[in-house]
Amino acid sequence: MQLYAGETIWPVGNVYAPDATLSSFFENYIQFRGYSTRSEFWWPFLFLILVHTAIGMTAIITISTLFVEDIVTDARDLFGVAGFSPSVWLEGFGAIFAVSILGLHVLIAALTIPPLLAVTWRRLHDSGLPGSMFFLGFIPVIGWFVVLLLLVRPSAPETHHPEFTAAWY
Repeated sequence: MQLYAGETIWPVGNVYAPDATLSSFFENYIQFRGYSTRSEFWWPFLFLILVHTAIGMTAIITISTLFVEDIVTDARDLFGVAGFSPSVWLEGFGAIFAVSILGLHVLIAALTIPPLLAVTWRRLHDSGLPGSMFFLGFIPVIGWFVVLLLLVRPSAPETHHPEFTAAWY
């Protein structure tokens, strides 16, 4: 039997529902040992993308409608060089709102980066690869595309290694 995201059975053919995968995502907060199915990775990933997109779109709409008088534009020549250099910034409550939205993004990212790293590591284990393949993402330009292609691979229970489930402490 394989350790599978805290379980001792291999759920063959079981597609997890979004609510179950989100609870598993936060229950296995920093569990890098074991395996995670594609649904255990992609549902939380999609959820986080949707949360950040909704917050960003709400901020854009709110700033462009409620705080339109706080938007300041200016055109100037930098260092006496001829040319057009537009500048746009926010003042007053619009700036306070923008900074608070940025703080909300940073807070959500800080709370969800560790479990996202852990589920990515376990997802790579599930496809038969070592979790350290995650570091391919640091290759400029193509690294994240390579990692995303590795995360799309199907589960391969026949290639699971005992060292992926062994206790490391």
